[in-house]
Amino acid sequence: MIADLISAPGALGVFGLAVLLFGFAPGLVLAAIVRLIPDIDRRRELQAELYEVPRWERPFWVAQQFEVALRLGLSPRISWAWGRYVWHRSTIESGLQRHLESPETFEIPDVELKELIGPGDLVKLAWAVARFPGERMWVRVTHRDGDRLKGNLENWPLYVHLHPGERVTFLIDDIIDCHLIEVTSGEVLTNQAA
Repeated sequence: MIADLISAPGALGVFGLAVLLFGFAPGLVLAAIVRLIPDIDRRRELQAELYEVPRWERPFWVAQQFEVALRLGLSPRISWAWGRYVWHRSTIESGLQRHLESPETFEIPDVELKELIGPGDLVKLAWAVARFPGERMWVRVTHRDGDRLKGNLENWPLYVHLHPGERVTFLIDDIIDCHLIEVTSGEVLTNQAA
């Protein structure tokens, strides 16, 4: 009887397809799907649950977990990216330009103090956000190349879609305040104008 089934035309292909569909595919597809879920414990739980589901139901169960992964994992990422790049677009404002517009009320560090800024120092930047008030946040400088600086955000923003520790690239003229760390004495130099 088994010999008749295997020797039937197309039987070997159907058998291979069944092994692939009900054997290998659910585990491989689920391993890719759970990468969308940020919680590592939930990932492990879903992968362990797969082997408790009856073999004939596994492809359908994996399809259901894809919906869960989209809802739990991908949806927050999409809404975050949508908010960051489309809805609440934010840009770093030029501190120098704001100072030139209102020199009496908007003071910035002088050129000599800006020249001393280097890795490890804290600088304050202003962000403009569409449809919301702007934000001012501190950034710790990690790299300086002439007038171009890079640093890591030190604050939790309210309107700007950034995380603390996220890398920020900016220009020296964007700085509205600074705290310089003097390496030799450990003394903190601050902007006297602010």
